[in-house]
Amino acid sequence: MSVSDTSEAYSTLLADLASQLAFQKRWRILSMSAYVLTTVGTLICSAGATYFAASGASKVAAILAGIATVLVGTEKSLLFREKWKFHLLMYTKLNVFRTKLLLGRIAQDQASDEYGTLMMMYASELPMAAREQA
Repeated sequence: MSVSDTSEAYSTLLADLASQLAFQKRWRILSMSAYVLTTVGTLICSAGATYFAASGASKVAAILAGIATVLVGTEKSLLFREKWKFHLLMYTKLNVFRTKLLLGRIAQDQASDEYGTLMMMYASELPMAAREQA
C-alpha cells in the first residue's frame, strides 16, 4: 500500500468515525430526552392523579392515571433508559478509539479491525424489547 493510499484510508476512517460520533451523540440525546420526558411525565401525572382523586375530581384523576400508565408502558417497551446508556457507551468507546487513532497508539490494520468490531457490537447489542413467542 502506498503512502497516499494509507493517508487516504486514514482520512476516510477518521471521516467515518466523525460521522459515527455525531450519530451516537444525536441518538444519545434523543433517547435521554425521551427517558427524562416519560419519567418526569409519569411522576407528574401520578402525583396529579393522587391529588385530584383526594380532591374528589375523579374524572381528572382517571385521565392523569391513564396518561401515567401510557408513559410507563412507552418507556418500558421502547427501552429509552437502556438505549440512552447504550449510546453513551458507544459514544465513549468511539471517542477512546478516536483518541488512540489520533495519538498513533494503534496500527492501521488493527484500527480497521477494532472499528469493525465496534460497528458489529452496535448492530448486535442495540437494546430491543423482547417479543413473546407464541
